[in-house]
Amino acid sequence: MLNTLIIGASGYTGAELAAMVLRHPNLTLGGLFVSEGSRDAGRQLSALHPQFKGVLDVPLQPLSDVAAVAASADVVFLATAHEVSHDLAPQFLAAGCVVL
Repeated sequence: MLNTLIIGASGYTGAELAAMVLRHPNLTLGGLFVSEGSRDAGRQLSALHPQFKGVLDVPLQPLSDVAAVAASADVVFLATAHEVSHDLAPQFLAAGCVVL
C-alpha cells in the first residue's frame, strides 16, 4: 500500500480525492493537510463536507514542516492553488514522493 497525503484537503477537490483514495485498493490515506494558517486546521473533513460523515471523520492537519510530512509519504496530491503547488511540488519531489 502506498501512503498517500492530500495537501489542500479542505476544498471540494481535496475532499473528493480523499474519498477516491479510500476506495483505491493500493492506497492508504496517511493524512489530510491544510495551510498552516487555515481556519480549518484541526477540524474534521466531514465537518466541512457532511456527505462524508462517518466515512472521512479525519482531522485536517496544518502543513507546518514539509520535510517531516514528506518523509512519511509515497504519494502526494496537491489540491492547492497553482502558485502554492508550484512552491510545494519541488519540496515533495526532492523527498522522493510522487506528486500529482
